[in-house]
Amino acid sequence: MDHARIVFTRFNGDGKEMFNDLFAIDRDGKNETRLTMNPGTDGKYADHAAPRYNRDRTLIAFVSTKNHERRLYNIFLMDLATRKTAQVTTGDLNISSVDWSADDSRLVFAGADEKGLQQVHVVKMDGTGFTRLTTGPSEHMNPMWSPRGDLIAFVRFAPGSKSSHILVMDPGGREQRQLTTDDTLHANPSWSPDGSWLIFRCDLDTPHLRRLHVDTGEIVLYEPPARGADSSPVWSGHEVVFSSSCDRDEAEADALANLYRMSDTGENIQRLTNVQAFDYCGDW
Repeated sequence: MDHARIVFTRFNGDGKEMFNDLFAIDRDGKNETRLTMNPGTDGKYADHAAPRYNRDRTLIAFVSTKNHERRLYNIFLMDLATRKTAQVTTGDLNISSVDWSADDSRLVFAGADEKGLQQVHVVKMDGTGFTRLTTGPSEHMNPMWSPRGDLIAFVRFAPGSKSSHILVMDPGGREQRQLTTDDTLHANPSWSPDGSWLIFRCDLDTPHLRRLHVDTGEIVLYEPPARGADSSPVWSGHEVVFSSSCDRDEAEADALANLYRMSDTGENIQRLTNVQAFDYCGDW
């Protein structure tokens, strides 16, 4: 497989069940390849989502309900050359997202604590060295490790609040610092390649994308879509891939979305996928 491709999640169905599967496309949206298959060879359905490349793009880490009788998510790895998978975590953590450390030695993820709240954890590649970095009563999700290795960005949902905020902390869970201030939902942080900016979804008025300089606090707003919502941005080089329902009518906007590509300044927007599905949460 060409390691310069975009990997992403597609929520769709086969007329019997709805499920998430992993796909890959070229950077121009061509040559779509399916990486996971439902139902599996055993005839069972499973969800596979949130793929993230390692540094040399030979592996992806992702979350999957495969092998769990109650269809809770655990972390898996896939060798892209052979499509063979290996399971990293087991149990009932119901992991919602995963990312690699800068040196590929560990994975950071959001998974349930003893009260069922999503918290940020790290684990080594062999499933050992399990450490929890955040605690309740707030939930902490969407952890993303900085390319420089010095910070982890994540989203905090305070109990009873209608807002969520993006924070950063060191890899040991210390020195937590809130970056966003608007009284609204914030989600899906993704680092710039140099580790100085975060791009994310902001739900103030029309859900749109923003980027924020981690050190200075400077905020750059991207033009909101005329309709629908933009989300799940992923930065690569001087470009961003994101999910949007901007080309869907009002009745479809919550159920259908496709992938788009733009410059990191918000120019030259191109639609990459065109199917009747919900495409989101990729990497490239």
